[in-house]
Amino acid sequence: MKSATSLLNRTLLNHFMGGIFWLTVLFLIGNILVQPLYLWIRSANSENVTGEITFVSGSALNEALPFQLVASMVYIVFMVMFLLSYKHKEASLDFMHSMPVKRGGLLSYVIIAGVINIVVPLMITAVILFFQRYFIVFDITTADIVKWFFYTLFVLLVVFSISIFVGFLVNSMFVHMQMVVIVFFLPVVFWGLTVSVADLLYDGIAPTSSVGEGGLMGLVVNNTFPIFSIMQIVDGIVWWKTIIWMVIAVILIILSYFYYNNSRSENVHHTFNNGWIRDVLVALITISGMLLVGLIISFALPNLIVVYVLAFAIGAVFSYITQEMFFQGTAKINFKRRSILTATISVAVFWIVFIIGWQQYTSYVPDQSDVESISVNGYWNSNTWMSGQDEDVMKEDYLFIEDEGVISNAVALHQEAIDRGIMPDSAETSSFEIAYKMEDGSYVNRSYDSISMETENYQSLMALLDSGEFSKVYDVVYNVEDVNELVNLELYGINTYFNLQTRSEIAEFVDNYQKAAHQIDPEIPTLINNSNMPLVNASLNTESGYYYNGNVSLYNPAMIEKIMENYNLSDFVGVSTGQRMHIVDLNDQEKATFFKDYNTKPLKDLIGNYYIREPNEEEIEEIIDTIDDGKVDSSGNRLLMYSPDFMEGVGMGGEPLAAAEQFLILGIE
Repeated sequence: MKSATSLLNRTLLNHFMGGIFWLTVLFLIGNILVQPLYLWIRSANSENVTGEITFVSGSALNEALPFQLVASMVYIVFMVMFLLSYKHKEASLDFMHSMPVKRGGLLSYVIIAGVINIVVPLMITAVILFFQRYFIVFDITTADIVKWFFYTLFVLLVVFSISIFVGFLVNSMFVHMQMVVIVFFLPVVFWGLTVSVADLLYDGIAPTSSVGEGGLMGLVVNNTFPIFSIMQIVDGIVWWKTIIWMVIAVILIILSYFYYNNSRSENVHHTFNNGWIRDVLVALITISGMLLVGLIISFALPNLIVVYVLAFAIGAVFSYITQEMFFQGTAKINFKRRSILTATISVAVFWIVFIIGWQQYTSYVPDQSDVESISVNGYWNSNTWMSGQDEDVMKEDYLFIEDEGVISNAVALHQEAIDRGIMPDSAETSSFEIAYKMEDGSYVNRSYDSISMETENYQSLMALLDSGEFSKVYDVVYNVEDVNELVNLELYGINTYFNLQTRSEIAEFVDNYQKAAHQIDPEIPTLINNSNMPLVNASLNTESGYYYNGNVSLYNPAMIEKIMENYNLSDFVGVSTGQRMHIVDLNDQEKATFFKDYNTKPLKDLIGNYYIREPNEEEIEEIIDTIDDGKVDSSGNRLLMYSPDFMEGVGMGGEPLAAAEQFLILGIE
């Protein structure tokens, strides 16, 4: 015969299980829709596909996993809210605590019910996937299913433990939901707004970085658990971070037991069980709202100190009132002196730390002796970007230069940018990003929106970078390390593009391109870094789901050959559709000054200083035929300045623009 205690325990478990049964049914249906059904549809659409079918991280299950995880996290939050709902009603709370079960026992049954309702739907989905794999056209191994099961379980259990712990800090289901969202996303929102405001008020801030580490935002974004868990699907498991999150989950469950066992005076009429938690949230949310509203107002008004002060003051008041309404659950809020003082002091301390901290940050210039290599990025490689970085795909020194002369000039230009401050509107300026790779392996990133193009330091740096030697640093195809990781390579011209799909074609092209790159004389301009738009660029897609986009050299023989296999070269670079054309003949002494003037002066000034003429129709046809024969020349002795059809009308009327903004240049024989 069962004892009353065991019957009561079973009743408790059934009570908690029954309260979330239909929610769990929805969770199971969602899993089936996102994984088995999606894979079935994917398979049906792939039956006629020839060639290899590729997936993110090599597994078909990973393709829909981000959507599954997001939906599952939402389910976990609602499940915990319902499991702990008895805490929010005085009658149910008194009843549960009056039973001959200790508080730790109640929490144990909550956790057991929650874990069962997580594991069982995942196991059912895994079983379906196991048998489904025999009826789809692509392979799903048992190991793939096991990895999917345990990774999903890890993510959901971490969210479960965080939601449980947060639930004991509040006495309202609505505030419980808010608190979970706050715990997960307030740090990244707070930091993101702080960096955005710093970027508005200071020059030199690099919120994100095109090279090196993830910039200022990377540290917080990459460690925000929902984002981190989804990023690992593509980037691969980072085991030390995964273990840390496991430990955090265990610690939060232990703290939940400790907090619940030692709590003896719950008051369901109080939103928060601890006043200090409310004070911290009031401070953080008030500051975050202040920054957000202040940013919005500042964008619409002139850049004046008084405007910034008023904008952020209005933002602070607006944010404080809004969050009090949410926390108190009514528009008729009750202002308390402690809350107002907390918000006011927090805002004051924030601005003191903000101003001192960002002034120190923006005024820092590394010592040249501590710099291992440097990456200098601007308009000349504005099409260089990457989605994530895979150490196996690209060469380690991609986009980084170890030359002491370049490092010295870049450091000097960086210091000049700090000393000069904001440039006047009349000055010719350019954006400028610099990333230092330090001797200790760390990175220092800075970004400036208005570097003067006319200073000696800027021109000296451009003279160094504009050579065949350093153009290879920015060449995305030249810097491929493991060509076997590439699944697609696209080459973009002015008017069109084509792609290399088969791995053998990609491997052959990359090999030929890298070998032929050494034929370009490193001492002559390559005409790559001078135009606002490169004549040709490439996009690489890796097996792991990463994308790399960047410059390539039109003057590489392998590139010319590959383009001519698919298009007329003149069509690909937009010469055949150009209307305004000029031929420029240069001697060795004129080259350096011409490329400088091309970027800063209008065409009429160039015509007065260099031998520039408009070709007649017969010459244009001859030039096009020469280009279509692959006869282009990177030496810079003879150039074709031309405006493709999409640039027609640029600079016509109004103030004269620099020639680089109206014309592209191509070296011809």
